[in-house]
Amino acid sequence: MDMYTLGTSTPMLVFNGDSIMIGGQLAYWWEGMYYYYEGIYEYYVVQDTPYRLGISGQYEPGDTDVNFTVELLIEDIDSTLDNTGLYLELVIVEDHIPDAYWSVPGEYHDLRDVARRYITKNASAKLPITITEAGQSQIFQSGFSISDNWNAENLIIVAAVQVLTDSVGYSPILQSQSANINELDPDPDEDGFTYLYDNCTYIYNPEQHDTDGDEIGDACDACNGLVNILGNVDLDATGDDFEPVIGVNDVLALSDIIENVGMPANDCHQLDILQDDQINSWDLLVLVDMVMAGGE
Repeated sequence: MDMYTLGTSTPMLVFNGDSIMIGGQLAYWWEGMYYYYEGIYEYYVVQDTPYRLGISGQYEPGDTDVNFTVELLIEDIDSTLDNTGLYLELVIVEDHIPDAYWSVPGEYHDLRDVARRYITKNASAKLPITITEAGQSQIFQSGFSISDNWNAENLIIVAAVQVLTDSVGYSPILQSQSANINELDPDPDEDGFTYLYDNCTYIYNPEQHDTDGDEIGDACDACNGLVNILGNVDLDATGDDFEPVIGVNDVLALSDIIENVGMPANDCHQLDILQDDQINSWDLLVLVDMVMAGGE
């Protein structure tokens, strides 16, 4: 969001770099603005992007300088990408700045994600993206100094793949990633794969097994076809082979789902135990029979 500096003297809100709302719409139409941007969010949230970003580096509490690396990776695609006007943008923000006074409601609030330093603001600092094909990656090195009035615990590096144009308000963002400066470990689960290439970022899985080929490792993939089988409602498993466990807990979980209480169903669940295209008490009875028969 930029309130005044995008070519207008009135307040201005920008979403995803290319959807804008100006002036009185902001001051007097908050409810309508919410639904407007909700629609934009619903549009963008399902869009696929071929770009992946990883942020790593090293920062010791008490230091005044932060050095970090951003790696941009192009995932598997069939065509060559157009990188005309494509740049990596870097912004340092501070989250949860306390006791900021808002004059209209007359209240104090925490400020969220306030831009502290726009690293790539000037033309001389721009970082053009040159890769165009699947499997290619590009490394960017950068850094900044922490000012005395910043809270280092809440400083976040934001990296974005953005198409920069000369038209005000029309610079779409194609991918973004953020990382707190205190969490820059490139391999947090210590399995030998940096998180840009690790199919289970925070779960140790050096073998990187991915049975269903969806780029989410078996160790953290509830939808992998191993754990997510008919009857395993709570999606639990045992052993190194992730053997699904079907038991009383699944009966209780399915009962809760049918009664619309407890754990909600998700896209991974296979709940139609009777396989009649309906989920009801008959499925519960069949599941009870499965459990009594040893989970078969």
